[in-house]
Amino acid sequence: LLNLYMMQLITKYLPADYTDSFQKTISSESSIQVNDLFKLMFIEYPKWGLWLLKVRDLIVKPLGLKTNKTFIDLIIEENNEEIILGTEDKHLTFYISIYCSKNYNKRQSVSLTTIVKYNNLLGKIYFYIIWIFHRIVVKYLFKRAIRRWYKQRRVLIK
Repeated sequence: LLNLYMMQLITKYLPADYTDSFQKTISSESSIQVNDLFKLMFIEYPKWGLWLLKVRDLIVKPLGLKTNKTFIDLIIEENNEEIILGTEDKHLTFYISIYCSKNYNKRQSVSLTTIVKYNNLLGKIYFYIIWIFHRIVVKYLFKRAIRRWYKQRRVLIK
């Protein structure tokens, strides 16, 4: 059997200088759809997260990094199980995969994977500075989205 991860779209963007992934198995009769997870994470974004993005944009704009794009603008590929967001600038390239497997026996695997490629030393320095914020915020958004999905369906988290 193929590893589930290896069947995902995100694998075509490897190799990378940095990767992380957060996974959760959902136990429920209903399935979370990838578009729902995307919406819960990146459209219904918390106000403090928007504030952090604005601060980040002010700091990196003089460095020539792209700013002011919406998360919808970053979608580069999608299918029924996965959405790939990404962008490339002169310093680094990043991709994010939001993945929701099919529901088998009332169990479903969901994941959020980030891939970063450094295009030069400034990209490496920039990501070194922000990587801890990236991990904290992305992990929080992922867990928050799943909690909110369960709550919308009034399903107990297992």
